[in-house]
Amino acid sequence: TIDLTGSMAPYAWGFNGKRGTEIEPMRVKHGERVIWTLRNRTDMAHPIHLHGHHFQIVRIDDQRLRGAMRDTILVPVGGEVDIAFDADNPGRWAFHCHHLYHMVTGMMTTVEYEKYA
Repeated sequence: TIDLTGSMAPYAWGFNGKRGTEIEPMRVKHGERVIWTLRNRTDMAHPIHLHGHHFQIVRIDDQRLRGAMRDTILVPVGGEVDIAFDADNPGRWAFHCHHLYHMVTGMMTTVEYEKYA
């Protein structure tokens, strides 16, 4: 589970209560199916974007679904979204809010893995 955190005052955003370089990279294993719950704990919606992969939206709040493949999902205020992706593109990939003014104030980290890790 990844909590989207932050507020307008002070204007600072992040993941799991941490910002920018305070956030540890999200490490996954090559070849695994990764499922994350994104929980929005803020008063703003956040379009969350994952570089290097496409994910499937598998739940929005209480509704399970076979959702579309995307690289960005809007997580509504107070909402929860489950996304699933296959870790099949090794490297170091940006994971961030697509509101650039949220990204630069801390709502950004990386997803990292090696091919044979």
